Amino acid sequence: MQIEDSVAFVSGANRDAGVRFVTSLLEGGARKVYAAARDCSALAIGDSRIIPITLDITDPA
Repeated sequence: MQIEDSVAFVSGANRDAGVRFVTSLLEGGARKVYAAARDCSALAIGDSRIIPITLDITDPA
């Protein structure tokens, strides 16, 4: 899989595997990572390539 210069979406980006996915994508040279979490304030955002998205799959709205 080619990661360099890619755009990715990661759900659950503020917890365990999600954090590792985001980190690995950035280390692999992803151009942009849309990072989804119920509470975006819980995201460790320190890179301009990370775009936070509020997403709660348990809420039908």
